[in-house]
This record gives sequence, C-alpha cells and structure tokens, in this order.
Amino acid sequence: MRRAILLGIFALCVSAFSAAREGEAGDRAVRDDSIRRGRSLFEHVWTPKDPRSRAGDGLGPVFNSQSCVSCHDLGGTGGAGTSERNIEIATAIDPSDRFQGGYFYAFAMNFGSDGFGYSFSTNPSASSSRRARSSRAIDPNLLATIHPGFKQAPSLILHLFGTDPDYQSWRDKLPGFHGAIQVVVSKRNPSPLFGLGLIDAIPDSAIEAGAKRKTAVKGRVSRLKDGRIGRFGWKAQTATLDDFVVSAAAGEIGLEVPGRAQGGNPRLPGIAATGLDLNQEDCEDLVAFTRSLSRPQTHEPIDPKQANDAKAGESLFKSFGCAGCHAPKLGDVDGLYSDLLLHEMGDRLIDTGFYGVFVAGAPPIRLEPNGNAQRSREPLGASVTEWRTPPLWGLRDSAPYMHDGRAGDIDQAIRAHGGQGSASARRYAESSPRKRERLETFLMSLSAPPRERNVRGEE
Repeated sequence: MRRAILLGIFALCVSAFSAAREGEAGDRAVRDDSIRRGRSLFEHVWTPKDPRSRAGDGLGPVFNSQSCVSCHDLGGTGGAGTSERNIEIATAIDPSDRFQGGYFYAFAMNFGSDGFGYSFSTNPSASSSRRARSSRAIDPNLLATIHPGFKQAPSLILHLFGTDPDYQSWRDKLPGFHGAIQVVVSKRNPSPLFGLGLIDAIPDSAIEAGAKRKTAVKGRVSRLKDGRIGRFGWKAQTATLDDFVVSAAAGEIGLEVPGRAQGGNPRLPGIAATGLDLNQEDCEDLVAFTRSLSRPQTHEPIDPKQANDAKAGESLFKSFGCAGCHAPKLGDVDGLYSDLLLHEMGDRLIDTGFYGVFVAGAPPIRLEPNGNAQRSREPLGASVTEWRTPPLWGLRDSAPYMHDGRAGDIDQAIRAHGGQGSASARRYAESSPRKRERLETFLMSLSAPPRERNVRGEE
C-alpha cells in the first residue's frame, strides 16, 4: 500500500513537471512567433495605401522613413542610423535671443479668449544677465499661419517627406524668417535599439538613487507630466519601451496606431486617417521584437598590446571623470555606461527642449516653462541645454556621435562636451596622445551584438 502511494505521488510529480515543461515550451513558442511577426513589421517597407495596413492609409501623410530598419541598421538590424537619417525639428524663436551660434528660449502658454499664445524669453539656465533680457509675446495667429502645429508645441518634427506632391515645396519654405519670427531647424540622430529591453526593466529606484549620489557631477531625473520617469530618447522624454516604439511608428512613419495618431500634414491639416494601420497585437509584436534585441557586448582585442591598452583606457575613463555620468552599471544592468539622467551640457550643445508631432485636430498641449523663477519644484522634462546620458554600450558601431551626429569620431565627441562634461573633456584634451589613444581603444571595444545573434534577437 505504501509503495503504491509513493508511486502515485511520483507519477503526479512527473506529470506536473512535464506539464510545466510543456507550458514553458508553449509560452516560448508564442513569444518567438510574436518576435518573428514583430521583425517582419520592423523590416516592412511601407507605401501609401499599403496592403499590410489594417484599415488605415498606410505610409504618411508625412514621414521620415518607410521602415524602422532603414533608420536602425548600423551594426545590424536595430542599430543606430547614419547622419543622412537624422530627423529634423522646427522651432519658432525670437531671433533677438540667439547667441553663440545656438538659440535658447523659455516659453509660456496663455489659454485665454484667443485660445493660445507664446511668450518667449531667454533660457532659464543661462546667466542672470541673459535672464534679465526682456521677452515679448508672439501673435498666435501668426504662429498658426507659419505652421498649425505651433498651436500644439513650441517645437515640431519637420518630416522629411510627404505623400502630398506639394509638401516638399511647402517644407523647403518653412525655415527662415516669417515676419519678426524665425523658424530654425535642429537635428536628432537615430539611436541604437540594442538592449532596450534591459533598460526598460531597470527599476525607477535605481535611476532615482543615481540622482541622489554625492558626486561632483549631479544629474537630474527626467520627470514626465504624469509623474513617470523618462529614460528613452535624447531628452529622456519617453518613459517606457512600449511608448518609445509605438510613438516612433506613428511619428516617424505616419502609421495610425492605438492611442497614437499619425503625424498630420501641416499643409493639408484636414486629412485624417481612415482607420488603424497597426492594431494592438501588431504593436505588441513590434515591441516584442525590439525588446528581444540583444545587448551590446565588450569586444576584447585579440592582440595583447591592444588588450593592455583597452584595460588602461578603462582606467583613464574613470580617472578623467567620464564614469561620473556614464556609469558602468545601473541597477542590475552591467556595461551600460549611463545613469539615464539629464545633465547640463553647456551652450555649444544647446537645442530645443520639448518637441512634438503635429496631429490634425489635436488640442494645444498645456506646457509649463522649464525652470520657473521661484524654482519651487523640479521642472518637468529637459531644458534646452540638458541631455540624457546616452548609453555607451555598442559605441563602436553607432557613429556618428552626439545628438545630431555632429561628431564623426570619438575625439570630436569628447571635445564637444561642455557644461557638466567640460572638466572631463578638458582632462582628456590636456592628456598625452598616448593616453587619448588608450581611451579610444577601450571605447572601441564596446561593440554591437554579433549579427548572427540578432537574427532572432536571442541573448
């Protein structure tokens, strides 16, 4: 009897174990199918009235590229993009507030009887003498004639292409002076997507702890209007990988997706999508593929001399102070080389803060100036001179560097650092050529994952 009971218990355990194994295998199969579908969407070349669309209009009406992979292919599918793939951002400014080849402004919105208005002044983080300069209101009707999207955001993506044959002519005329207002254009370089699933999983507490460290260079958490922490994008303007991927589908390719409207044609603002281009399952598949992209790795030099140089360069990376912002480890993620915080980078890297995508029929976005005079609480989002510390993993395969791709190599990128990065840049510039060479050898060991491992996005 006892033996029979034991055999029965053993059989039940074996059955439960087998069922668990089958369940895990089934879950993995479902996950792999989702990743494969997501990869297909990532590589799909969209066209107007695309047959792949669910019930929408396919590509456009405005777009920066026809596929995700066309902007993310350096070092393999999901990598960074070349400078030719930079997106462009249009900002309406008061030209009297320009300085040192860049521009700066603070803005306020007045939702009064006219519904909307801008007030431009100098950058809140600039010197007191600059802050003392006067500001002036800009006629909202003028702003609307320049670009209807300026009713929604102070800066807007200026899409490179449009399905409307007259869009390009309209676009070419937008930069420049419109009466007393000038429209200036800045750029953003496509960033690599490798390892973003790991970044998405870093606890908020780990990012917040980094901001509380007692260090010479202190970063600031990018806090979104809804209270979430931004961790994706050059300005840390996006909180989750889901938001990052889905927003790119809508804003960069012009796809209508759940919860995100496609970019509108500012020349023909009455055009609207006929339905969804991607449904919820499609979006989940696209996110699943992006999440599955392998983490970058350290490529150890085979040559013993180069291996020694890389090791010495890693020590120099710390002694120069680079690791103060480019933290080697964040949370449980090793080799990231970022604190995901906002840092003041100085006037040479000045640019717009918040920017959006024009959506036909959308109401104005209620924004607050970055940094009020009282400094009663931490400002929302990044200021015009603040940038998220970009992760350095995969650096070797992600040139050009900096937010707009202005640096073609490591030397130029380091020297471009200002503000909180100026001390490290100065130590680097004043060091010997041999030390700079060793530092570059270390940084060039941070490479994208092998291409063959990216075929299915496996670790």
